[in-house]
Amino acid sequence: MNNIIYINKDPILQELDNSIDKASAKRMLAFKHFNNDLNLVNDYLKKTKYKSLSKPCLNKKAGKKLESLKFSF
Repeated sequence: MNNIIYINKDPILQELDNSIDKASAKRMLAFKHFNNDLNLVNDYLKKTKYKSLSKPCLNKKAGKKLESLKFSF
């Protein structure tokens, strides 16, 4: 078992995978790591051949649940 390869996942990609709103996460990553340049983020993601692990929520009922949690004063 000496030929086991351990892959350290990139923290930038982990942060993007863990986010719910991918567009906002990209802007935040551009600000934090790429001198606020969204084009550099997109180039980096293309270079790493990034594919999102989670799919966006298309369930309309989930959106209604979020609206019901808002307080109306």
